[in-house]
Amino acid sequence: MTGVMRMRLVSAAVGMACLLVVPASWADSLDRSQQDDAQAADGLVHCLFPGQVRRLGAFATSVTPRRAARVAPKDCAAGGGEYIEAQDTSSAATKVWLPLAADGVPEAQATVGELYERQGQYGLAKAWYEKAAAQGLARAQFGLAALLDRGLGVPRNAARVTELLTAAGGGAVAGLAYSNRERPQVAFVTPTAAAPLPRPADGRVVVEADAGPATVIARVVAPAGLASVKVNGQAQTPDEQGFLSIPVTVGEGQAEVTVQAQDRDGVVAQAQLAMVQRSAHPEAKAASTDASARTPSAALLKGRRLALVVANQAYQHWPRLDTPMADAQSVSEALHQHFGFDVTLLQNATRQQLLAALSRLRMQAGPEDQVVVYYAGHGQMDPVTARGYWIPVDGDDKDIAQWVSVIDVTDQLAAMQARHVMVIADSCYSGTLTRSLIPQVDQALSAAQRQGPLSHLAKQRVRVAMTSGGLEPVVDGGSVDHSLFARSLLDMLGQVNAPVSAQELFQGVQARFAHLARRLSIAQQPQYAPIGFAGHEAGDFVLAPM
Repeated sequence: MTGVMRMRLVSAAVGMACLLVVPASWADSLDRSQQDDAQAADGLVHCLFPGQVRRLGAFATSVTPRRAARVAPKDCAAGGGEYIEAQDTSSAATKVWLPLAADGVPEAQATVGELYERQGQYGLAKAWYEKAAAQGLARAQFGLAALLDRGLGVPRNAARVTELLTAAGGGAVAGLAYSNRERPQVAFVTPTAAAPLPRPADGRVVVEADAGPATVIARVVAPAGLASVKVNGQAQTPDEQGFLSIPVTVGEGQAEVTVQAQDRDGVVAQAQLAMVQRSAHPEAKAASTDASARTPSAALLKGRRLALVVANQAYQHWPRLDTPMADAQSVSEALHQHFGFDVTLLQNATRQQLLAALSRLRMQAGPEDQVVVYYAGHGQMDPVTARGYWIPVDGDDKDIAQWVSVIDVTDQLAAMQARHVMVIADSCYSGTLTRSLIPQVDQALSAAQRQGPLSHLAKQRVRVAMTSGGLEPVVDGGSVDHSLFARSLLDMLGQVNAPVSAQELFQGVQARFAHLARRLSIAQQPQYAPIGFAGHEAGDFVLAPM
């Protein structure tokens, strides 16, 4: 294994557009407005705007109520507003929103709830969330559900969590399920072609292989505890990581493999694989899903697809990394060519470059757009504040003021109009919650039946993060020219042949990563969950190939 450890922390018009590569010298050509963007991105502020005077006829006038918002300092000043300095505490920021919350404005009530939650005052947070949730505000319903799910200062209440999440998502939808328990999963990880996304409704995949002996590797995961595993009807025992190595012989007939797992709650998951001799069976080349019933991308996602891909490798004060540039280039190409994203690739970004790019992305994204932010590079945690940071290429190894707080990144995501935002961080990301808060698409649905739940997910305001690991340091490299996480992500992106939820994508990435990581004996565990305090309301990110 080569390379160094990347320090990472988790506290987590559609068309073929051009790929824009931004070199390190890009900051030198910033004009005045772009420099203002960089300064604004250094921290959005809580701004209280004055009421607007409206004139009716020759004499009658009225003043609208004051309005609060998260904006750049220059925008607050331009609108005649008052704001709390970025360095002030969230306790001070609460004072901006409390008068509006007391007047019954649900958005202000939800914001006050979030600010109190960040301060650790969970009882007050719950009270304000309840007020906004009672008015039907999805953001507050989700915030309250997250609080109850984790039992922070309040008793855990699984039934209430499900009720709130369903309400935030606009009601019950056939084919979507909220559950505080994850279902068991069975995934084939080799051959790679045995893991198409989405999986066919009957769970059966047909792939070609050379004649002769072969080994199929499957992984079984049962969060509720594994009760039994059978391979072709015979009881088997997976290894400690849930892997099964299954010998097969590919000949004139089909080599059939059926893996069935049952958890301790009695829930059963099954996957089937048929391996046929290469070129001997033309039907094996057919897609695993019914192409005639696939959901057209345009029917699901009506806005643009925008991506900011950041690769920090040539560090000035930190150990140089080996793979971020190659990882980011390949991810950019996959997002652009396979999914139609308009990609900005930012290489060896300084702090100013990264903040300015996030600020411009926030202002560029419209209410129907999808946004992906991918970051590969060093990350670090402040042991005093337990706050995660992304490290710019020019960041000092001791001066936190030169780093980029993921709280600032989260604030940009919260203020962004885009409907769907997903952070993919091959480094640290804080503020993520638990994956049980994301609805699961029923894997038994046919391609035609999937259209309903996927369309519903596509309508929701989503803020989610997929990260390469948890609190532990993770490897840079480990898979020829890519990190293990990037290699796993690229493998699964290449298997997407119809619209899928990002949670389905992550399940494939998770299984693929675990397989690649076995030979290195590392404990790294990729994560996927909604991002806390980023404005997530319900649903999941929907990824649709062109």
